[in-house]
Amino acid sequence: MSEKQVTFGDLTIHEHALKLGDNPACSCGAPLELEWDALSTSTRNLELYEYMRGERRKRSKLAIPVQKRAKLLLESGYSLDDIADATLEVEEVKKQRADSLKGSPMERAGAILEKTGKLPKGLLTNLSKMVIKRNTVQARSA
Repeated sequence: MSEKQVTFGDLTIHEHALKLGDNPACSCGAPLELEWDALSTSTRNLELYEYMRGERRKRSKLAIPVQKRAKLLLESGYSLDDIADATLEVEEVKKQRADSLKGSPMERAGAILEKTGKLPKGLLTNLSKMVIKRNTVQARSA
């Protein structure tokens, strides 16, 4: 029986310009988005890229701090008013979402997911049991 192998070829990197976003899932401040069209494209050998890129970053290091996001947006031509308006809009959506979840078992799950980007093991199972229990009618016999 022959062994199965997986191999990868070259890596293609597309670089995009940044623009002011509207996604309320950002931690705080104005969200960033990528422009649709790529500014440049380059191809590299995957093995060489992996060797040269160094240590992998942790998830917590992938978030761009508010000040740096604002600086990037200012350098892209947005005004402080544009950035402030987007920030206020995002905060309003977050508040509306929080208000709509109050009192539900999903409130805790949503807060955990927003802060960490993932849910603890078993939380979905426990939530589904709570929802089923809440929506179940128990019959009594006389």
